[in-house]
Amino acid sequence: MELKQIDRTDRGKNRLYEALNIYRETILPEAQNPERQILYWIEHSKETLADEFRCFSLLSGNAVVGYLQYSFFREEKLFFFEYLCIRDLKRVGLVPSKAIKTIENFLAQNYPAGFTIVFEVAKTRSKDLKWESDKKLISYFRRLGFRTVDFPYHYPILQSYEGEVSYPADLMVMLPDQQVIVRASEMRTILRCIYFKHYLRWDRPFLEPDRFVQREGLINDLYSGQVKSINDNDSFGTRGDNKRSKIKRFMNVQPAIGQLFDRVFGPKFFRVLVVIGVLLLTQWALGSGLQLIPFVLAVALIYCLTEDTEASKKLFMAVLSRLRLGRPRSS
Repeated sequence: MELKQIDRTDRGKNRLYEALNIYRETILPEAQNPERQILYWIEHSKETLADEFRCFSLLSGNAVVGYLQYSFFREEKLFFFEYLCIRDLKRVGLVPSKAIKTIENFLAQNYPAGFTIVFEVAKTRSKDLKWESDKKLISYFRRLGFRTVDFPYHYPILQSYEGEVSYPADLMVMLPDQQVIVRASEMRTILRCIYFKHYLRWDRPFLEPDRFVQREGLINDLYSGQVKSINDNDSFGTRGDNKRSKIKRFMNVQPAIGQLFDRVFGPKFFRVLVVIGVLLLTQWALGSGLQLIPFVLAVALIYCLTEDTEASKKLFMAVLSRLRLGRPRSS
């Protein structure tokens, strides 16, 4: 099982759209973000922000079996799993915990310990139009160590401003150090991050100023309504599998050698090897060891061109300027 990040929309398109197909099939329509918005945030996921937004496909061999989308709020050490969709056509029911173990290893190897994970499980309407918890999905996540918070949580409407302004959901958490109680301050932090750092920030690029003010008012009202019943001395219990909740998790902090190699050298390192091979062959043909310095400079310049980023362009121009300055004057 492998977790593979999606950070561009112009590469690995089959993998991207297979993951989004799973998203469409497993998430309730009222809980879905428009895909054009997901694609926008994928393209902007590398921007320098205090918080992170990431998307992944979950692979079993060459088959895409899941889609994970999360935000990480660095200051609060809080993950909000917006969508965690898992499917395996070879099995009946939900994929076993191997998929979650893959996600667990990734988080342990890339983030400091002591974080909280939170996500929503949207409630569904029964035949008599009453809201009911998704018992099957909640039971599955409880077996994986997540716990349901005893709090009447609502998430804001996503697609439009018509009808209800929010929908009920069960809030599920995995707390650090095997905690099973959410304190009042922690609940406020969770709500603030979800409503303002996720939902409101997500909507900003897609709304005109007047519509954004309307959206901000909706989020403010929802947040105020949720926190007004929280007193400073309150605490909120959680329900789950007590035995599984006590299992120590996120202990595998050592990534595999292949992952380290990819992290250090990047997926484009093969291009560098090809360039080095070509230039070494050229140097051998010239038969001069003095070509080592221009060889190194040439590799750097060509690598900058293949990277085609703002930083690599600046480096390219800086190296060129040094070469011009170093030319001997003509007599």
